[in-house]
Amino acid sequence: MDAESAVDELVAPLRADTLSGASVLGRTAADVLRRAAVRLQAGSLEELRWGLGDVCRRILDAQPSMAPLVTLIRLVMVAVEEADSLEAGRLAAAHAADEFRHGAEARIRAVAAAAVEVLPAGGTVATLSSSATVQTLLLEEAAPRGIAVLCFESRPMNEGRMFAAALASAGVEVRYAVDAAAGALIPDCDAVILGADSVGDAGVVNKIGSTALAHAARAASVPVYVLADETKMLPVGFPQVLDDDRPGEEVWDAPGGVEVWNRYFEVTPLENVTAVISEAGVMDVARTLRQRQEIALPPGLRAWAMGRASKP
Repeated sequence: MDAESAVDELVAPLRADTLSGASVLGRTAADVLRRAAVRLQAGSLEELRWGLGDVCRRILDAQPSMAPLVTLIRLVMVAVEEADSLEAGRLAAAHAADEFRHGAEARIRAVAAAAVEVLPAGGTVATLSSSATVQTLLLEEAAPRGIAVLCFESRPMNEGRMFAAALASAGVEVRYAVDAAAGALIPDCDAVILGADSVGDAGVVNKIGSTALAHAARAASVPVYVLADETKMLPVGFPQVLDDDRPGEEVWDAPGGVEVWNRYFEVTPLENVTAVISEAGVMDVARTLRQRQEIALPPGLRAWAMGRASKP
Protein backbone atom coordinates (compact mmCIF):
# COMPACT_ATOMS: atom_id res chain seq x y z
CA MET A 1 0.00 0.00 0.00
CA ASP A 2 1.44 3.43 -0.98
CA ALA A 3 1.67 6.30 1.50
CA GLU A 4 -1.35 8.17 0.14
CA SER A 5 -3.57 5.08 0.33
CA ALA A 6 -2.37 4.43 3.88
CA VAL A 7 -3.41 7.94 4.94
CA ASP A 8 -6.77 7.56 3.18
CA GLU A 9 -7.34 4.32 5.09
CA LEU A 10 -6.58 6.06 8.39
CA VAL A 11 -8.94 8.98 7.76
CA ALA A 12 -11.83 7.11 6.06
CA PRO A 13 -13.62 6.06 9.29
CA LEU A 14 -13.69 9.68 10.42
CA ARG A 15 -15.56 10.81 7.33
CA ALA A 16 -17.86 7.78 7.46
CA ASP A 17 -19.07 8.55 11.00
CA THR A 18 -22.43 10.29 10.46
CA LEU A 19 -23.85 9.87 13.96
CA SER A 20 -21.23 10.95 16.49
CA GLY A 21 -20.93 14.43 17.90
CA ALA A 22 -17.86 16.65 17.93
CA SER A 23 -16.39 15.23 21.15
CA VAL A 24 -16.48 11.64 19.91
CA LEU A 25 -15.10 12.62 16.50
CA GLY A 26 -12.30 14.46 18.27
CA ARG A 27 -11.29 11.25 20.02
CA THR A 28 -11.38 9.38 16.71
CA ALA A 29 -9.19 12.01 15.08
CA ALA A 30 -6.74 11.80 17.98
CA ASP A 31 -6.42 8.05 17.35
CA VAL A 32 -5.75 8.75 13.66
CA LEU A 33 -3.00 11.25 14.45
CA ARG A 34 -1.39 9.03 17.07
CA ARG A 35 -1.19 6.15 14.59
CA ALA A 36 0.07 8.46 11.87
CA ALA A 37 2.82 9.81 14.13
CA VAL A 38 4.11 6.27 14.64
CA ARG A 39 3.52 4.80 11.18
CA LEU A 40 4.30 7.57 8.69
CA GLN A 41 7.40 6.89 6.62
CA ALA A 42 9.83 9.75 7.19
CA GLY A 43 13.59 10.01 6.97
CA SER A 44 13.84 13.32 8.76
CA LEU A 45 11.93 15.56 11.16
CA GLU A 46 11.00 17.83 8.25
CA GLU A 47 9.50 14.91 6.34
CA LEU A 48 7.52 13.92 9.42
CA ARG A 49 6.20 17.47 9.78
CA TRP A 50 5.17 17.49 6.13
CA GLY A 51 3.51 14.06 6.39
CA LEU A 52 1.61 14.91 9.55
CA GLY A 53 0.55 18.20 7.99
CA ASP A 54 -0.98 16.24 5.12
CA VAL A 55 -2.84 13.97 7.55
CA CYS A 56 -4.09 17.01 9.44
CA ARG A 57 -5.44 18.61 6.26
CA ARG A 58 -7.27 15.40 5.38
CA ILE A 59 -8.76 15.18 8.86
CA LEU A 60 -10.07 18.72 8.56
CA ASP A 61 -11.47 18.02 5.10
CA ALA A 62 -13.17 14.86 6.41
CA GLN A 63 -15.11 16.70 9.12
CA PRO A 64 -14.67 20.43 8.43
CA SER A 65 -17.38 21.60 10.84
CA MET A 66 -15.79 20.13 13.96
CA ALA A 67 -13.82 22.59 16.11
CA PRO A 68 -12.25 19.90 18.37
CA LEU A 69 -10.34 18.67 15.32
CA VAL A 70 -8.91 22.17 14.90
CA THR A 71 -7.86 22.22 18.56
CA LEU A 72 -6.32 18.76 18.33
CA ILE A 73 -4.36 19.63 15.21
CA ARG A 74 -3.18 22.90 16.73
CA LEU A 75 -1.77 21.01 19.72
CA VAL A 76 -0.10 18.35 17.57
CA MET A 77 1.42 20.90 15.18
CA VAL A 78 2.88 22.94 18.02
CA ALA A 79 4.33 19.81 19.65
CA VAL A 80 6.04 18.68 16.44
CA GLU A 81 7.40 22.15 15.68
CA GLU A 82 9.09 22.22 19.09
CA ALA A 83 10.79 18.83 18.57
CA ASP A 84 14.49 18.67 17.68
CA SER A 85 14.73 15.22 16.10
CA LEU A 86 12.68 12.74 14.11
CA GLU A 87 12.15 10.43 17.07
CA ALA A 88 11.32 13.33 19.36
CA GLY A 89 8.82 14.56 16.77
CA ARG A 90 7.07 11.21 16.63
CA LEU A 91 6.88 11.00 20.41
CA ALA A 92 5.69 14.60 20.77
CA ALA A 93 2.92 14.18 18.19
CA ALA A 94 1.73 10.89 19.68
CA HIS A 95 1.82 12.33 23.20
CA ALA A 96 -0.17 15.43 22.19
CA ALA A 97 -2.81 13.26 20.50
CA ASP A 98 -3.01 10.93 23.52
CA GLU A 99 -3.31 13.86 25.93
CA PHE A 100 -6.16 15.32 23.88
CA ARG A 101 -7.99 12.00 23.72
CA HIS A 102 -7.56 11.15 27.38
CA GLY A 103 -8.82 14.58 28.40
CA ALA A 104 -12.06 14.28 26.43
CA GLU A 105 -14.11 12.59 29.15
CA ALA A 106 -12.89 15.04 31.80
CA ARG A 107 -13.90 17.97 29.57
CA ILE A 108 -17.36 16.52 29.02
CA ARG A 109 -17.89 15.97 32.74
CA ALA A 110 -16.60 19.43 33.65
CA VAL A 111 -19.05 21.12 31.28
CA ALA A 112 -21.92 18.91 32.45
CA ALA A 113 -21.11 19.79 36.06
CA ALA A 114 -21.14 23.50 35.22
CA ALA A 115 -24.47 23.13 33.41
CA VAL A 116 -26.31 21.54 36.33
CA GLU A 117 -27.17 24.97 37.72
CA VAL A 118 -29.31 25.87 34.68
CA LEU A 119 -31.42 22.70 34.79
CA PRO A 120 -35.03 23.51 35.64
CA ALA A 121 -35.90 21.12 38.49
CA GLY A 122 -39.22 19.46 37.72
CA GLY A 123 -39.35 21.20 34.34
CA THR A 124 -38.97 20.17 30.70
CA VAL A 125 -35.77 20.46 28.67
CA ALA A 126 -35.68 20.26 24.88
CA THR A 127 -32.68 19.07 22.89
CA LEU A 128 -31.68 18.08 19.37
CA SER A 129 -29.24 15.51 18.03
CA SER A 130 -27.07 13.50 20.42
CA SER A 131 -24.27 15.58 21.95
CA ALA A 132 -22.05 13.53 24.27
CA THR A 133 -21.99 16.41 26.76
CA VAL A 134 -25.76 16.86 26.72
CA GLN A 135 -26.12 13.10 27.11
CA THR A 136 -23.87 13.07 30.16
CA LEU A 137 -25.78 15.93 31.75
CA LEU A 138 -29.29 14.60 31.15
CA LEU A 139 -28.64 10.89 31.63
CA GLU A 140 -27.16 11.59 35.06
CA GLU A 141 -29.25 14.53 36.23
CA ALA A 142 -32.69 14.46 34.58
CA ALA A 143 -34.30 11.58 36.49
CA PRO A 144 -33.09 12.61 40.00
CA ARG A 145 -34.33 16.16 39.42
CA GLY A 146 -37.68 15.14 37.95
CA ILE A 147 -36.86 16.67 34.59
CA ALA A 148 -38.72 15.61 31.46
CA VAL A 149 -36.86 15.73 28.13
CA LEU A 150 -38.22 16.59 24.71
CA CYS A 151 -36.04 14.97 22.03
CA PHE A 152 -36.32 16.02 18.43
CA GLU A 153 -35.56 13.40 15.79
CA SER A 154 -32.56 15.15 14.16
CA ARG A 155 -32.99 14.24 10.52
CA PRO A 156 -31.66 12.70 8.37
CA MET A 157 -29.83 10.17 10.58
CA ASN A 158 -32.37 10.33 13.45
CA GLU A 159 -29.78 10.25 16.23
CA GLY A 160 -32.36 11.88 18.48
CA ARG A 161 -34.22 8.58 18.41
CA MET A 162 -31.25 6.79 19.99
CA PHE A 163 -30.88 9.48 22.63
CA ALA A 164 -34.59 9.28 23.49
CA ALA A 165 -34.31 5.52 23.95
CA ALA A 166 -31.24 5.91 26.18
CA LEU A 167 -33.01 8.49 28.35
CA ALA A 168 -36.08 6.30 28.70
CA SER A 169 -33.89 3.35 29.75
CA ALA A 170 -32.40 5.59 32.45
CA GLY A 171 -35.85 6.29 33.87
CA VAL A 172 -36.27 9.77 32.36
CA GLU A 173 -39.68 10.91 31.15
CA VAL A 174 -39.21 11.43 27.40
CA ARG A 175 -41.24 12.94 24.61
CA TYR A 176 -40.11 12.52 21.00
CA ALA A 177 -41.10 14.70 18.06
CA VAL A 178 -40.25 15.49 14.45
CA ASP A 179 -37.92 18.44 13.89
CA ALA A 180 -40.67 20.51 12.28
CA ALA A 181 -42.66 20.52 15.54
CA ALA A 182 -40.25 22.92 17.27
CA GLY A 183 -42.53 25.94 16.96
CA ALA A 184 -45.46 24.04 18.43
CA LEU A 185 -43.66 22.38 21.34
CA ILE A 186 -40.87 24.69 22.52
CA PRO A 187 -43.25 27.16 24.25
CA ASP A 188 -44.16 24.38 26.69
CA CYS A 189 -40.49 23.84 27.66
CA ASP A 190 -38.45 25.50 30.40
CA ALA A 191 -35.09 25.41 28.59
CA VAL A 192 -33.37 24.32 25.39
CA ILE A 193 -29.99 22.66 25.82
CA LEU A 194 -27.81 22.05 22.78
CA GLY A 195 -24.35 20.76 22.06
CA ALA A 196 -21.96 22.48 19.67
CA ASP A 197 -19.60 21.50 16.90
CA SER A 198 -17.98 24.93 17.00
CA VAL A 199 -18.38 28.37 18.53
CA GLY A 200 -16.98 31.06 16.27
CA ASP A 201 -17.46 34.39 14.55
CA ALA A 202 -20.82 33.52 13.01
CA GLY A 203 -22.20 31.86 16.13
CA VAL A 204 -22.77 28.26 17.18
CA VAL A 205 -22.51 25.53 14.55
CA ASN A 206 -24.59 22.49 15.45
CA LYS A 207 -26.88 19.94 13.83
CA ILE A 208 -29.35 21.41 11.37
CA GLY A 209 -32.61 22.19 13.15
CA SER A 210 -30.85 23.93 16.03
CA THR A 211 -31.64 27.40 14.67
CA ALA A 212 -35.35 26.60 14.47
CA LEU A 213 -35.28 25.53 18.12
CA ALA A 214 -33.41 28.68 19.10
CA HIS A 215 -35.80 30.95 17.21
CA ALA A 216 -38.84 29.22 18.71
CA ALA A 217 -37.30 29.50 22.17
CA ARG A 218 -36.51 33.19 21.78
CA ALA A 219 -40.06 33.90 20.62
CA ALA A 220 -41.40 32.07 23.70
CA SER A 221 -38.84 33.58 26.14
CA VAL A 222 -37.35 30.13 26.78
CA PRO A 223 -33.60 30.20 27.58
CA VAL A 224 -31.18 28.48 25.20
CA TYR A 225 -27.96 27.03 26.63
CA VAL A 226 -25.10 25.71 24.51
CA LEU A 227 -22.70 23.20 26.09
CA ALA A 228 -19.25 23.65 24.57
CA ASP A 229 -15.92 22.77 26.16
CA GLU A 230 -12.80 24.77 25.34
CA THR A 231 -11.94 22.58 22.34
CA LYS A 232 -15.14 23.76 20.62
CA MET A 233 -13.96 27.40 20.62
CA LEU A 234 -12.52 28.59 17.31
CA PRO A 235 -9.97 31.41 17.03
CA VAL A 236 -11.29 34.75 15.83
CA GLY A 237 -11.31 34.78 12.03
CA PHE A 238 -11.32 30.99 11.62
CA PRO A 239 -13.95 29.80 9.09
CA GLN A 240 -17.00 27.87 10.24
CA VAL A 241 -17.65 25.42 7.43
CA LEU A 242 -21.26 24.72 6.48
CA ASP A 243 -21.00 23.60 2.85
CA ASP A 244 -20.27 19.97 3.68
CA ASP A 245 -22.90 18.32 1.48
CA ARG A 246 -23.86 14.74 2.19
CA PRO A 247 -25.56 12.12 -0.03
CA GLY A 248 -29.13 13.01 -0.89
CA GLU A 249 -30.15 9.37 -0.55
CA GLU A 250 -29.86 9.74 3.23
CA VAL A 251 -32.96 11.94 3.05
CA TRP A 252 -34.82 10.38 0.13
CA ASP A 253 -33.96 8.04 -2.72
CA ALA A 254 -35.70 10.46 -5.03
CA PRO A 255 -36.85 9.91 -8.61
CA GLY A 256 -35.06 11.49 -11.53
CA GLY A 257 -35.50 15.23 -11.78
CA VAL A 258 -35.54 15.77 -7.99
CA GLU A 259 -32.41 17.18 -6.37
CA VAL A 260 -32.19 16.42 -2.64
CA TRP A 261 -30.29 18.92 -0.50
CA ASN A 262 -28.63 17.35 2.52
CA ARG A 263 -26.38 19.17 4.96
CA TYR A 264 -25.89 18.22 8.57
CA PHE A 265 -24.94 21.53 10.13
CA GLU A 266 -26.04 25.15 10.38
CA VAL A 267 -25.05 28.23 12.37
CA THR A 268 -27.15 29.83 15.10
CA PRO A 269 -26.18 33.44 15.88
CA LEU A 270 -25.10 34.00 19.47
CA GLU A 271 -27.83 36.63 19.82
CA ASN A 272 -30.27 33.70 19.94
CA VAL A 273 -28.29 31.95 22.69
CA THR A 274 -28.76 32.77 26.37
CA ALA A 275 -25.34 31.49 27.42
CA VAL A 276 -22.49 29.21 26.41
CA ILE A 277 -21.46 26.81 29.18
CA SER A 278 -17.86 25.57 29.23
CA GLU A 279 -15.48 24.23 31.88
CA ALA A 280 -15.16 27.84 33.02
CA GLY A 281 -18.87 28.06 33.80
CA VAL A 282 -21.81 29.95 32.33
CA MET A 283 -20.46 32.54 29.87
CA ASP A 284 -22.14 35.45 28.11
CA VAL A 285 -21.26 36.47 24.56
CA ALA A 286 -18.53 38.92 25.60
CA ARG A 287 -16.74 36.37 27.77
CA THR A 288 -16.95 33.77 25.02
CA LEU A 289 -15.32 36.21 22.60
CA ARG A 290 -12.50 36.99 25.03
CA GLN A 291 -11.74 33.29 25.37
CA ARG A 292 -11.60 32.87 21.61
CA GLN A 293 -9.32 35.88 21.17
CA GLU A 294 -6.65 34.16 23.26
CA ILE A 295 -6.29 31.21 20.85
CA ALA A 296 -3.17 31.30 18.65
CA LEU A 297 -2.83 29.34 15.40
CA PRO A 298 0.27 27.63 13.94
CA PRO A 299 1.08 28.84 10.40
CA GLY A 300 0.06 25.56 8.75
CA LEU A 301 -3.35 25.57 10.34
CA ARG A 302 -3.86 29.23 9.51
CA ALA A 303 -3.00 28.47 5.88
CA TRP A 304 -5.67 25.73 5.76
CA ALA A 305 -8.19 28.14 7.27
CA MET A 306 -7.43 30.86 4.74
CA GLY A 307 -7.69 28.39 1.89
CA ARG A 308 -10.97 26.97 3.16
CA ALA A 309 -12.42 30.45 3.70
CA SER A 310 -11.59 31.43 0.10
CA LYS A 311 -13.55 28.53 -1.43
CA PRO A 312 -16.68 29.72 -3.27
